[in-house]
Amino acid sequence: MQPVFESSFQPQAADVSPDALRERLARKGLRATRQRLAILESLLLLPGHPTAEQVHRRVRPDYPTISLGTVYKALDSFVATGLVRRVAAAEGHSRRFDADCSAHHHLHCTDTQEIIDYCDPRLDALIQEFFAARGLPGFRPETFSLHITGTKTRES
Repeated sequence: MQPVFESSFQPQAADVSPDALRERLARKGLRATRQRLAILESLLLLPGHPTAEQVHRRVRPDYPTISLGTVYKALDSFVATGLVRRVAAAEGHSRRFDADCSAHHHLHCTDTQEIIDYCDPRLDALIQEFFAARGLPGFRPETFSLHITGTKTRES
């Protein structure tokens, strides 16, 4: 199986319907407030792995009084319940969020600051085999996600 590169998770229209958003929040035990619905919808629709600031800019026209702190609080509650994942940015000062919680890795381009999703079952198998053979005293890995920093190259 070939590795898969994806610039970002692309939800289907049904994934961002009000009912689908309410269901996602309910499955994680979160109340479906108007603000949470707008924040989750924005996170799903914004390209790439958006920052809280990008989500805030997208919801602010519909919710002019929403604070950046409210957006951070909602995103943090989404992360705590496993609804979304936090993705480290190579520059270190901004937190990004990923609505795709499936197993995958991230490639971070230092030139463009783009974070690209990367899936490769062979790489996953190698990592699992490595830790099975070596082990970590006092620790048992359950999941893993690599964050690889580099630059995008043009295909020849």
